[in-house]
Amino acid sequence: MERGNPLFIAVVMGGICGEREVSLSTGACVVENLLQAGHRIQPVCIHADGSWETAPAISPGEAMPDGDTWFPGNSSSSLAVTSSLVQSGVECVFNSLHGPGGEDGTFQGFLRCVGLPFTGPDVSPAAVTMDKALTKTVLDNLGIRTPRGFPVPYLLPSPAEKEWRELAEEKSREMPFPWIVKPNCLGSSVGIELFHDADEFVAGGVREGSHWCPSAGLSGSGFLVEERLGGRELTCGTLELELGVIQALPPIEILPKGSQFFDYKAKYTPGATEEICPAELDPTVTREVQDLAIRVHRAFQCDPLSRTDMFLTESGELVALEINTLPGMTKTSLIPQSAHEAGIELPFLFDQLVRHGLQRHAKREAVDSL
Repeated sequence: MERGNPLFIAVVMGGICGEREVSLSTGACVVENLLQAGHRIQPVCIHADGSWETAPAISPGEAMPDGDTWFPGNSSSSLAVTSSLVQSGVECVFNSLHGPGGEDGTFQGFLRCVGLPFTGPDVSPAAVTMDKALTKTVLDNLGIRTPRGFPVPYLLPSPAEKEWRELAEEKSREMPFPWIVKPNCLGSSVGIELFHDADEFVAGGVREGSHWCPSAGLSGSGFLVEERLGGRELTCGTLELELGVIQALPPIEILPKGSQFFDYKAKYTPGATEEICPAELDPTVTREVQDLAIRVHRAFQCDPLSRTDMFLTESGELVALEINTLPGMTKTSLIPQSAHEAGIELPFLFDQLVRHGLQRHAKREAVDSL
């Protein structure tokens, strides 16, 4: 697709979950680059309490205000703000949200209902890929290897130490420690913990303040426990800006410096992780990594964009970890890095994501009118 006429675009950021700070950074980057692409932008924030707020619209050539001053707290309801966006002539919503409420099909379904085109995945792909346990089930059925693991759907306010001990003893017979524990429906490495043995696992389950402890507020969708893999951690993005035409981006190798794995601190602390782009792989392995990313992207119908995280084990086998359909989009995020390596700069990429959203919306309306 080529860049077309200037548009009026609402960029929605923030959200109600633990990934809101990442989303705000993504949103600010999206606003800046869509302005460079020649579009008029309406910044919109969803606050942690669920209220919505709009900032003054920004036109190309205008000085972009400090992002910290965009939203002073003049909040309104989602319906009121959405109505104002429609009435003001917003042509597409750029979804810069992450996590539950923005990345799991909820926001997508809301925009479908009000008739606004939007970027990112459609409702079903967003819902399925946000659920890590469900994603693993689909990958297993496709014959794509994922780490061994099991879900923990505990919703009890404070499970007893005995329950955690029994669970650890039962599951460790089939899947020895160390274990990686992660919230089932969160991204950005929020709430991920590493446990080397049963004692650590049990202590984390009952310790106040632990992410793994249900009272921490991250367990609404349960947790996923997986074996910790050895080898090289890789990620590979794919673009499908035109239906059926999938481009794999250069793979990236992730090397945390001070952390034992790619946790939240390693991901978002400047200098805490070395990200090698493109990954230094044999050309045959590079192609295998890209082929796996394309296969996963196609299986989950992830257009226009996805990023598949994986491990290259010491035996040379690729193991899929997760699929991200709304990954971080700051200048230093993984997709922008690999897109730059492929010669795709952010103003053009974000413009094309908007064009894709408009085309998808037009096709759906054409089908609905039959």
